[in-house]
Amino acid sequence: MSDSQRPAGIPASAHQLWDRGVQSTLVRTGDLWILSWDGEVVGLAMIAAVKHGYVLVWPVTLPGEVSFAPGLVVEESPLGVPVTLWPTRETGIGNHLLDRRLGQLLPRDQIRELSLAVDDGDPGLPFAPGSARNPENADADRRMVEHWTELCFNTGGEEGLFLDSAKLKQAGGDSRTIADVLGLGLPELRSLMTGVVPISDEQLTAVAERLGVDRESLIGADPLADVVVDIAWPSYKPLIVARSTETGFGEADIRRFARREFALAARDDSDALRETKLRDAIGRAGRDRH
Repeated sequence: MSDSQRPAGIPASAHQLWDRGVQSTLVRTGDLWILSWDGEVVGLAMIAAVKHGYVLVWPVTLPGEVSFAPGLVVEESPLGVPVTLWPTRETGIGNHLLDRRLGQLLPRDQIRELSLAVDDGDPGLPFAPGSARNPENADADRRMVEHWTELCFNTGGEEGLFLDSAKLKQAGGDSRTIADVLGLGLPELRSLMTGVVPISDEQLTAVAERLGVDRESLIGADPLADVVVDIAWPSYKPLIVARSTETGFGEADIRRFARREFALAARDDSDALRETKLRDAIGRAGRDRH
């Protein structure tokens, strides 16, 4: 991590922690995390709840950054400085944004109590001085909301629409229909029919028109959704960032390529080999794209 990526609001004693994080990538309620995308730090947040494939977070700001009520001051943090915590700005973000865990900011059992207490106006932690209603803070408050909304809608490079073979058959179509309408050769047809690659808007429209059905009646869930969820785990983040640097592709592209590489690898459903296969897929991502 370069000095330019370290915020000015942390002391030198916390530089190593900021740069490397703690060893474990376990995602736990109450822990403080650095968020990143495309090799850039995009935020600091505390985990408020852990869900499947995503987390609910409360933004955190450092000394010198935006701080006013309804933000709450947490005097002791893993970074050795007071921070401002924003429970009222709770946002859902994908696990793919989680970069480095810095340690516990608040005990887990305090999170729910704090969330309820903020609504009552007595959270048990001091409110930051000033208010979002103050005109001087209005712009900062708006920018914060916009930034975290943008992070909420960052899908991590998820693919688009997927053709559902069973629904296609119900509509009176089959692989021959797809090949005829779209002019695809066998390798491209197989990838489309098995969901290795998504179907484009134009392709979906053409198939739906040929069969005389609504577009929505032909699409289904991503058959590789579990792979997308798995590689979003923070333990794979350094590999994806490194592969992005090696290839010049953005993080979203690397994640999409890795998903496809995993699907194209020799089939072996052994749980013991899954992590190796995921790592290998990331290592191959983007190899034929130059």
